[in-house]
Amino acid sequence: MVAAIQAEALGRIGATRAFLRVVETHEQATRGDPASRAGKGLVFVQNYAVYEYVVVRVVRAMIVEANNRALTHATTRAELLALALNPEFDAVIGGALKKTWENRCALLRRARSADVVRIQENLFPKDGSQFRVPQLETLWSLFGLPPPVLGGRLIGRVGEMVENRNRIAHGEEAPEDVGRRYTIAEMRDRVDDTEALCSHLLTTVGAYLGAPTAFQ
Repeated sequence: MVAAIQAEALGRIGATRAFLRVVETHEQATRGDPASRAGKGLVFVQNYAVYEYVVVRVVRAMIVEANNRALTHATTRAELLALALNPEFDAVIGGALKKTWENRCALLRRARSADVVRIQENLFPKDGSQFRVPQLETLWSLFGLPPPVLGGRLIGRVGEMVENRNRIAHGEEAPEDVGRRYTIAEMRDRVDDTEALCSHLLTTVGAYLGAPTAFQ
């Protein structure tokens, strides 16, 4: 499953590089008109789309693998039970007041039980950070992936990518206004770093899933 995600991600990144080459050609011909500046800005949207795709799909891959291992609640890492027992947590949080303590007791009994872990495959633990580094830290904590989450320049690249994408997507800035701040060479670096980021996530998750003690 990880290999399929990687192949799709690389294909999308390749398409982004091809798009940037078209933007570069246009920029050279027009000496930097609004369209070429907008093209550079839209590269951030494309980079973000690939990054979000990889994060969402690797979470699903880990959930599928956890379900396939038929682990029991009693032997699964406590943090992952936050996903496995999501319906029970919802019952405690949103249930009627008269059932509060009944639901709490049911939740704790299930957490210590020999029931087999079964996590809803489309469940994604969003934390409100809109895929910034704290979102990755949440995932690392839940699944027990080895730290650090990221290092070096990639930490800054994630923040920059999310901020620029959001400004464009939510209409705070036009793609042209974002793109005017970057050269073609700088945008090439951003595409390369998006590939490096996705590769790091996929490699880390792939190695983790290969360990017999994963999720425990």
